[in-house]
Amino acid sequence: MAARGLGVASVGAVTARPDIPSGGSSAPATNPRPAPAPPTQLRVAIAVSIVGALLVGLGPLLGLVVPSASAAFPAWPLLLVLALLAPAAAIVFARLGRHATAAALLVGPAVLALGRLVLDLQLVVDAGLATRPELLRVASLEPFAPSIGVWLLMAGHVAVIVAGVIAVRGTEHGDAGTGSHRQGLLTLVLCASVLAVVGVLMAPFGSDDPYLLSHPALDGPLLVLIGSVLLAIGVPSAAGFVAGSTDPDFARGGLLGVAAALAGVAVPPLVSAAVLDDIRFAWGPVLGLVAVVALAVLAVPAGRAESTEPEELRLPALTRLITLSAVLALAAGALAVLAAAMPQVEMPFGLRDPSPYPARMLWPAGIFLVVLGAGLLVPRAALWLRPMLAVVWAVIPFAAAGVLDAVFTAVQAADAHAGFGAWAAGIAVLFAGFAAATAAIAGAVERDDVDLTEIAMHRLVLFPSLVALLLGAGAFSVPVVTAPDYTAPGVFTAFGTTSWGLVIALVAVVGAAVVAPMCRPARAAALLCGAALVVAVRVLEFPLTAERLPDSTPGLGLWFGVACVVVLLGTALAAVRSPRTA
Repeated sequence: MAARGLGVASVGAVTARPDIPSGGSSAPATNPRPAPAPPTQLRVAIAVSIVGALLVGLGPLLGLVVPSASAAFPAWPLLLVLALLAPAAAIVFARLGRHATAAALLVGPAVLALGRLVLDLQLVVDAGLATRPELLRVASLEPFAPSIGVWLLMAGHVAVIVAGVIAVRGTEHGDAGTGSHRQGLLTLVLCASVLAVVGVLMAPFGSDDPYLLSHPALDGPLLVLIGSVLLAIGVPSAAGFVAGSTDPDFARGGLLGVAAALAGVAVPPLVSAAVLDDIRFAWGPVLGLVAVVALAVLAVPAGRAESTEPEELRLPALTRLITLSAVLALAAGALAVLAAAMPQVEMPFGLRDPSPYPARMLWPAGIFLVVLGAGLLVPRAALWLRPMLAVVWAVIPFAAAGVLDAVFTAVQAADAHAGFGAWAAGIAVLFAGFAAATAAIAGAVERDDVDLTEIAMHRLVLFPSLVALLLGAGAFSVPVVTAPDYTAPGVFTAFGTTSWGLVIALVAVVGAAVVAPMCRPARAAALLCGAALVVAVRVLEFPLTAERLPDSTPGLGLWFGVACVVVLLGTALAAVRSPRTA
């Protein structure tokens, strides 16, 4: 009976309802574990960032100058929302227990706040030259003195910087990643950052208001130039820093923070152009907004841990891919040479053809692609030349852009007709792009068979590559040919079809200079040699086209280009002599 009673008791204990206490037994907990509380440093950093955002957003409400001048439209709600994007997201992630993500969100705003601080100092020095319709709009030439709102605005930027420093010091984010996933992510992030760099250096809008004249950074006041340059340096620096982290949470939050901070720079000019009648849209903020979207999208894969599972994607054999890229490069080069030799435009009788001088640039571009494509068909040279194609392809759109610009102008202004040369140049750009994409896929296949765990940032290549990057930026941003009453198409001035070729070539050179320090010596040397060829084509623009302009002289861009070629070739030699494994 005792045993039977014990059995009944045991069955009763087992089958009892979990919501009814049964002796000493307790039901297993079903409530999820609460998220850990944020560290004290993170809480302080978020609080300081909120204070800074409030000062940046609400400071203009108290007045920026004396005598008083209001904003061109009620922009303070927009400024406040943009300033609070990163702190608000940091609060959300902190409550979810993603402390690294919350801390990283404050890094981008802190880095960009330095440039924004210098830009806003223009309101103290000469508010009439600030060209900031979202902050104030002057209607006279009388001098303005700074008011309390300016100092609150400055204090807000300083608070954002302090918050970022506190957040980083209290977080372990890991070292730079070296896996293929991280390298590919870093490359895409830096490409998106280049768009932001170009955008912040261009004019924020076009204006018909004589008191609100907008200029590119190079033509603006000194403080605007310095602030814009700091922004241009800050975006790729912050984005590259967070994207290279081995902590996926830190990388994701960091990219979101950079995107939020960049939105605070790019969105106000776009809204100003949308709501004001005498303000027109410009390409600078548009490129900045594209970079914002790109960085926010890249934050998604950045937050994924690298998988140790073998990839199931089966790519074509390396040899076939290199052969295909060689054929495409040969086709692109041949089409470029053919475009240079054939008429580009059919002009009405009596009107001068504007295309012969720009078409001369197709000769070196086409020859480089033909030689490179032929070299890729040589087995012993193919693996070394393959990375070069991913950079050198840019000479085709760079050269073709000038030709197409001349053809478009003639067709629109003189009722001319595009010739065979123009069509060949356009098709050559497509073939060159396909060749570069195929070479990039071949590189991915090649890296699958290489142990990349020992590959790290190589300082012997890093520092001269950064010097070459700055020189290359000067070569493509500043004219190589100058003449009286002539304004050369550029990245920051007279932006047009030709400018897109400059941008593509500049991105290729910047990408090579950034990626080379992380590559194996032979591949780094190939990338740097490819970048040298791209810059060399830019240098050849002076001897090939200067004759069309009376009294033409070499521009500063020519000397930047020559110096860049020398530095790139020297850095390539240093990379080859590197003691690391090839």
